[in-house]
Amino acid sequence: MGATMDSYLNGYNDPRIAKFFQTSEIRPGVYVGLRSGIDVVPAVYQPFSTLNVADDTPLPWMYASEVSFLRAEGALRGWNMGGTAQSFYEDGVRLAFTQQGVSMPADYLSNATARPANYVDYSAGNRYSMAARSNITIQWEGAASFERNLERIITQKWIAMYPNGAEAWAEFRRTGYPKVFPVGLNRSNGTVNTETQVRRLPYPLQQYQENGANVAAALTLLGGPDNGGTRLWWDAKP
Repeated sequence: MGATMDSYLNGYNDPRIAKFFQTSEIRPGVYVGLRSGIDVVPAVYQPFSTLNVADDTPLPWMYASEVSFLRAEGALRGWNMGGTAQSFYEDGVRLAFTQQGVSMPADYLSNATARPANYVDYSAGNRYSMAARSNITIQWEGAASFERNLERIITQKWIAMYPNGAEAWAEFRRTGYPKVFPVGLNRSNGTVNTETQVRRLPYPLQQYQENGANVAAALTLLGGPDNGGTRLWWDAKP
């Protein structure tokens, strides 16, 4: 379980957490995640929460909830989506619970007080604890700024995409949301910004060796060096 998911699901007291993860051994009965990019000592971090994902766990290509969240974003941007951003957002959240077979609390969508929780590293060193990166609430705020409601939409969309990490990563790069914890240790030799994190995967050595001409052509279009810090063309948010 990642620290960012820990922060949002625990902070929101979201019952989907039991569907996604197992409680930890280090804090019995509590869901505890790990920061990304840390020195992992198995004896220290194995007791943290693990995934409820098996080889035969379904991984849908696209959930119905994602459609609603896409329409919510479109409406927020002023496009004619056939409804309001709020209605599509709330439909997306409801569908996200339904797709997991989890009952949504009656007051979930009206919760205007719950916020992401601070991350606590319960290992003996406690070196990776960090304050929550966001204070976004669940309840829709019609008077909020564009960015505030975009964050609200994408945060719930990101949760709903679990366990499709690749698609969730694309949403983070495209929109800047949800706000996530930075890596604990940045060992990129300066090629990757700690806050904005990895933006793409470099081409593997095999491609250079066996598909060199096409790699060279692709690099001219990339607009930067072939490393994890170079943004793709659609990854344009400051």
